Amino acid sequence: MMQASAIVIAIVSALATQANTPGSKPGPYPLPTVQTVASSDGEIVRTFFIDGYGNQAGVVAFMRRPGEEPRVEVRTAAGGTLATAVPLDTWERVRSAAALFDRTLAPVPNKDGPSICLDPWSVSVEAVDPARPGRPAAIRKAVQSACDTGLAVPLAFELAREAVAALPACALLNARQYRNDVTRLAGCTLLEGDRAAAALARNAYGSDWFATTRGDRTEYAIRQLFFDQARIDWAGTTAEGSAAAAKIWSSQLENASIFLRHIIGETADRVRIEGVIVRFTDNHTTQAPVTMVWTKENGFGFRVRSVTVSAEEPAR
Repeated sequence: MMQASAIVIAIVSALATQANTPGSKPGPYPLPTVQTVASSDGEIVRTFFIDGYGNQAGVVAFMRRPGEEPRVEVRTAAGGTLATAVPLDTWERVRSAAALFDRTLAPVPNKDGPSICLDPWSVSVEAVDPARPGRPAAIRKAVQSACDTGLAVPLAFELAREAVAALPACALLNARQYRNDVTRLAGCTLLEGDRAAAALARNAYGSDWFATTRGDRTEYAIRQLFFDQARIDWAGTTAEGSAAAAKIWSSQLENASIFLRHIIGETADRVRIEGVIVRFTDNHTTQAPVTMVWTKENGFGFRVRSVTVSAEEPAR
């Protein structure tokens, strides 16, 4: 466990170091350095996330620049961005929570013997405390794996929770459909147009078995997610009605995966979801664009009004 933890900590430390190198742009994160923030009399509390497989998972930053109101900015590993001003009480909570994250905790004897921790998330947290009379601006940093004890990981995920709460459409996303608030924020970057409507449609899409069908075994479980007069066109195979549409969807999607690209709220009652269906076989991988229209009609929540899937082609 210690060796794996050390490797991940090295990765997240390198990421944070690169972000703080003047002029550098690490991956999808063009961010100001903490030195730049400090020299401009600004304040920031920022965390970089690395998931349990060593992949960059995103950045959440709360900051306050001179002459501007506090704000939160989110950057995802895929390059998505979210940003908004935050209330003063949110900023004060973040500052208070970050007061001690860089402290080292006293070791606690493990009375239960050795423990095993696999695939932990890791974080790199940094903060700029503003200059005060008789005290220069201070830059504080801490790196921690979730397998280890410390205050950086709890603070990092608290920042993610505060970011979700500060972004109304993100807060509408069903938390149970995401691993944590970091992946929830990443999912929120897919929302466009009427983002509140898009979030509610995304929740319906995330209902049990809809995107993870098991053929005939899940056909009945997802039938209620299709409008009574729903129409589906799967590469020329067509059907109308909730039962027929659910049957084609369940059978065709079995052993395939959907990767969402855009969730567009066209009106308060109509959302278009675009993505790619990818099918993995022993020798090759195919993909096909999919467009779903979800609507709210007749007093129901969002249901599928239409589905269009193009012919599968070899994945590029």
